Amino acid sequence: MHSSQRSKQQVTQEALDWLAQSDEHHLLTLDDPQYPWLLRHISSPPVVLFVKGNLSALGMPAIGMVGSRYPSPQGNQNAYAFAHALVQSGLSVVSGLAMGIDTQAHLGALDANGTTVAVLGTGLDTIYPKCNKALATRIVEQQGALVSEFFPQTPARAHHFPQRNRIISGLSKGVLVVEATLRSGSLITARYAAEQSRDVYAIPGSIHHPLARGCHALIRTGAKLVECLEDILEEYSIATIGTPPVQFIADAQINAKVSSDPQNVVYYLHDNQATSLDALALQCGIPIDRLSASLLELELAGVVMTVPGGYVKAPRKPFYDR
Repeated sequence: MHSSQRSKQQVTQEALDWLAQSDEHHLLTLDDPQYPWLLRHISSPPVVLFVKGNLSALGMPAIGMVGSRYPSPQGNQNAYAFAHALVQSGLSVVSGLAMGIDTQAHLGALDANGTTVAVLGTGLDTIYPKCNKALATRIVEQQGALVSEFFPQTPARAHHFPQRNRIISGLSKGVLVVEATLRSGSLITARYAAEQSRDVYAIPGSIHHPLARGCHALIRTGAKLVECLEDILEEYSIATIGTPPVQFIADAQINAKVSSDPQNVVYYLHDNQATSLDALALQCGIPIDRLSASLLELELAGVVMTVPGGYVKAPRKPFYDR
């Protein structure tokens, strides 16, 4: 039963029940001293904030990282590498737990033993997408936090995701857009960041790549072009001496990620060019039967699709493209 079909009393009781389930569950109101200071001072802060995990994670100096749900392999590498380096420099990473760039940003932060915060467009008892449940658990276990303004039992809805993007930027000192089309929801996050007087950063790409066009549009309108970690750190007087360089993921590491979780096979799929099952199995180095099962699951989830000659990424839905 959706919240629109439930009474206010039911919704309130469900929130109280969720709060009582664990010491890791928190509910912050605007006048709570633990409510994040930066977020409190945006033009439309959430009246209530549900938090699962470490409350102090919300007060760390952070960079928001956003981008397409269907990035290129290079985009995935950039997101992971920049997040990894940012947390090693003492910052935390805020993103939205979506597939693609968000996932890699969270993973990069976690693999560097840093702190990351995920802002959800659902209630915190409803992880979306479902394939990121393990990632959400790991974020909490590693002293990060899951955050939402939506009450428990609130499902994924179209208008929630652009709405939650203002919280990603609101918790951050600046927002880095890694890859984005001109219709990407990441540009909504960048707009919120600018309205909130946050810094906006964008990684450039090939003039021939659709996923670079959103970043190029941002750069044309004032976003700072980012080629290396220092381009971000120098804005906050963070010393770059001794700062670890951005380490990009080698192909062998991507293969290892796919081998450990075949759903990461999306790394190797294209938008319009079919890749055969045999070619994918050869690239990934995993058995065809295991790969086939994962591809079927991804196809049912609307992430990939079967075409003559093999598999491609499913057409992007502009609303869910971050």
